[in-house]
Amino acid sequence: MASEHSPLNDESRVMNPSTLWYTRCPVPTAFGVAVERGFLDAELARDGIVARSLASSTDNQVRQSHFHHSQPNSFRHGGNGPPLVTRSRGGRVKLIGLSWNDSIKPMLVMPDSGIASVRELAGRKVSLPIRAGDSIDFWKASSLRGTELALAREGMTMNDVAMTPVSTNRTFMDGATASTARTATLWGAQCMLGHQREEAFALVRGEVDALYSQGAIAAVVMGFTGAVAIADAASSPDLAGRVNNDAPLALTVSEDLLAEQPELVARCLAAVLRAAAWAAANEREAKRVIAADTGLPEELVDAAFPQEVHRQLEVDLRPEWVEALRVQHDHLLRHGFLAAPIDFDRFVDHGPLRRAREILAGEAAVSQ
Repeated sequence: MASEHSPLNDESRVMNPSTLWYTRCPVPTAFGVAVERGFLDAELARDGIVARSLASSTDNQVRQSHFHHSQPNSFRHGGNGPPLVTRSRGGRVKLIGLSWNDSIKPMLVMPDSGIASVRELAGRKVSLPIRAGDSIDFWKASSLRGTELALAREGMTMNDVAMTPVSTNRTFMDGATASTARTATLWGAQCMLGHQREEAFALVRGEVDALYSQGAIAAVVMGFTGAVAIADAASSPDLAGRVNNDAPLALTVSEDLLAEQPELVARCLAAVLRAAAWAAANEREAKRVIAADTGLPEELVDAAFPQEVHRQLEVDLRPEWVEALRVQHDHLLRHGFLAAPIDFDRFVDHGPLRRAREILAGEAAVSQ
């Protein structure tokens, strides 16, 4: 029998939902700001709709929707890998926006390793993390991409290094928060502290010579182990050279919700756009939200992300970002993460963003 909040509960599929679900990754997003600052609640309160984080449910099937987008009437803003994989497997999910911030993306070594450049990784052991218990191993995909990019900038390939599996039976959901607060994020500080635990141990013990990391995770690993960066993909001058699971970030929605309630989806997106504008004008408060969402002490936000990260929360579907997502799609397809190629013309829907901007333009006109 389906639980109260199970995706199998037909009541959650009604045309006029009383609850909307959402989840966000531990990355800087305007969606997270919209949740924490009340923009989303204020918009939905007009219709008596309650917005709930997946974390507010104790049902693991509901929480797993963070990766599989299986919960009806739901939004997700975060890493692009899981929604791409889900769509390739026939999941009913639509992309309605992208955002981009250049988090750090370093190749890390121990300071006493004698390795001072990526070129010196030739013949060395580089970590290949494997989460055998997860059906979408986004971190393996991220590490492959980050390592490939670092090597390519030196004219090298994966054949020049010894990719060394570092496996764990821990699942991503094992690190999820125990909190069931309505607005809680699934991924708190404890999760972020342990995300690369096995890889960090392997690096310190000398079982691998280097590993790839990114964003808040990298800031934690560097602070704990003393590891140093010998390269950082965030410094690449072209977008394609910075593409990974966290660039661009994907804002997705349940396909059925978009089909049945397009105006509601657009209004929620308008709330996210309001949050992005608010964040751009309120650096200190915005970074406090980012710190909470990424599981970082506030002082590490500027270490993990650009100093102007609060101005990099804009949601858009500009062509160069969509093309960057295609680069990620091709990476995932090449390495066997996708079940089939994705038709981007059917996956990407520009309608909600156009309508959200119309809503905001109308509000601006009235206020003048």
